[in-house]
Amino acid sequence: MIGSTSSDMYEVWKGPNVEIVYIPYKYNTKLKIEEFWNPEIVYYLFAKYWKLSFVIALFYITAIRIIENLMKEKRAFELKKSLFIWNISLAIFSVVGMIRSGEEFFYVTVNKPFVHTICYSMNPNEPVAYWACAFALSKVAELFDTIFLVLRKRKVIFLHWYHHVVVLIYSWNSAVELTAAGRWFIFMNFSVHSVMYTYYALTSIGFRFPKIISMSVTILQTGQMLIGVAISCYVYYLRSIVNIVPCQQSYENLTLCFSIYLSFAILFMNFFIKSYFSRKDIKKIQ
Repeated sequence: MIGSTSSDMYEVWKGPNVEIVYIPYKYNTKLKIEEFWNPEIVYYLFAKYWKLSFVIALFYITAIRIIENLMKEKRAFELKKSLFIWNISLAIFSVVGMIRSGEEFFYVTVNKPFVHTICYSMNPNEPVAYWACAFALSKVAELFDTIFLVLRKRKVIFLHWYHHVVVLIYSWNSAVELTAAGRWFIFMNFSVHSVMYTYYALTSIGFRFPKIISMSVTILQTGQMLIGVAISCYVYYLRSIVNIVPCQQSYENLTLCFSIYLSFAILFMNFFIKSYFSRKDIKKIQ
């Protein structure tokens, strides 16, 4: 049965095989595309098919290896125009997602205790949930980033494909229960990607930026991962030790969250050091 119950601090949305504890923020205006949002259907589909993300991930890894082998004897494609259009499209999508999810994010973070922002989820009936869904689905589209790399015969490092695969799987798993801490992860990711894809779009058509700019992009990415680790640790503390509020995040998802963000933090810090600090630079610092 689909319905809702409420308390002074939160409401509970009861959907198909899921109950979501959420902060009942309502948007004043909705975009046309947001009016088609149907949480019952979406959460039913995610609950039933989220494991399809593993199949997509496996297909992605296999396809990349096949294309890499096919490209060994071929000349690299330039794809400047296509790459610019691709990156600027993702940048625009990220900016819109940041703005729309940001409305709820800033309302909650300004007007509610921090604990509520990571334990009470987003309103499943409002645009913020639509953009959470769009965020999860966009992780499939972002797999094509790698296609551009391979066709241009650029090296695909472990961090690149691992990041794409794991974020896809985790996002779809989180969509099943509309994880409360996802409010932070989604807004951060939209924000970082707004900068990152804009940077990629401009560099793809020949713009050259000072080294500090690319370093800043990596710092933003790394910072996002460290915040993810901190939030997942705090949610575990709230759920397992304090237990003062109901947290909208299962232990399974929480374990996955911590493991992923910790691995990302380590990999991004390693990438940062290797990319921007040569042995000569380190000797100078010492």
